[in-house]
Amino acid sequence: MTETVNLTIKIDPALKEHIKQLALENQISMSQEIVQRLQTSLQTHPHPSVDSQDIEEDVPAPLTSAEVKQLRSLLKKQSKKKK
Repeated sequence: MTETVNLTIKIDPALKEHIKQLALENQISMSQEIVQRLQTSLQTHPHPSVDSQDIEEDVPAPLTSAEVKQLRSLLKKQSKKKK
């Protein structure tokens, strides 16, 4: 059996009754119900890349060599026009 320690906390009476009901439905003690829920909530889950508005980021595809050549050509033409 694993070692356990006592923890005293103060919670809202309605929350206590909710936990008690959940424990009864799951046929486990209130302590076991609380421990299981705490363990589940503390498990880390990887998060997808999102911005601050919870929108997934679109990652553009890298330029092809043909596109790079075309850009270079356009930049050369622009720099010649400025001279």
